[in-house]
Amino acid sequence: MGFRKLKGVRISEEEQGYIRYTCLTYGSQTKEVCEKIDRLCASCGGEYSDALKEVMCSRRSIYQIGLKYHVSERTIYRIRKKFYESWRSP
Repeated sequence: MGFRKLKGVRISEEEQGYIRYTCLTYGSQTKEVCEKIDRLCASCGGEYSDALKEVMCSRRSIYQIGLKYHVSERTIYRIRKKFYESWRSP
């Protein structure tokens, strides 16, 4: 399954794809990239940081992750958008 641009996220499709595939390859990324992903999950996800990390670093569905972490799909979509849009921030 290929990547599809997320509507409502204010960055290009190419940038979204780069971020998505960087996260999906979390285990083979440098320590610095892994720390960046962890930091963004914590700052964007707050109490739902574990759910956000699983959304970004796995291919499980938002529905399944929402059930596992007891968080609504709407909340997951909101924090995922924030994650993408915060990627380029220092």
